[in-house]
Amino acid sequence: MKTLRAILVDDEPLCRQDLRDALLGFPHVQICGEAASIAEATALINKSMPNLLFLDLSLGKEMGFNLLKGRSFSGAVIAVTAHAEHAATAFDLDVADYLLKPVAEDRLHQALLRAQRKLTNPKDIRSVPKLVAEVAGKNVLISADEIHQIESNGNYILLHLTNGKGILRSTLRAILQKLPKDSFLQASRGRWIS
Repeated sequence: MKTLRAILVDDEPLCRQDLRDALLGFPHVQICGEAASIAEATALINKSMPNLLFLDLSLGKEMGFNLLKGRSFSGAVIAVTAHAEHAATAFDLDVADYLLKPVAEDRLHQALLRAQRKLTNPKDIRSVPKLVAEVAGKNVLISADEIHQIESNGNYILLHLTNGKGILRSTLRAILQKLPKDSFLQASRGRWIS
């Protein structure tokens, strides 16, 4: 597995420490620096040449997105935030994944795999559509390739996933239009299978 040279960008030292501790379980991730602001992060990126950024989206009075806007970063970015509502903007800026604090180890593992895929083949990660659904009481970004079955339930859609189930408010038709054509087969009127 390719070594990931990472920079942690978060204005809260305890959050950086939590992420640093979580990354100890992933020996292929080398932390090459930490920053608390966009200015510090920019200097560190230029100096360390990382291929992965863990980016908090709320850096005091600054928005973490400002680090990505107008700058060419050839590596992968994993957004790490307490704010689920910024997911759409994050993916417009081509982040590899979007993690909610506190970061769960299994989600961190998935995010690192997505970052690896993005670095290995940048076009693949963008071509897989993503949906935000509620899983175990939290809003989570779900990649279309994690969905095994889609089930209509009134005004809601139940997603059967690799690691459990998710729910979102939508119509079946709207969800199917977002997913790759011919990737799901109709099993019954309200159920589609990958």
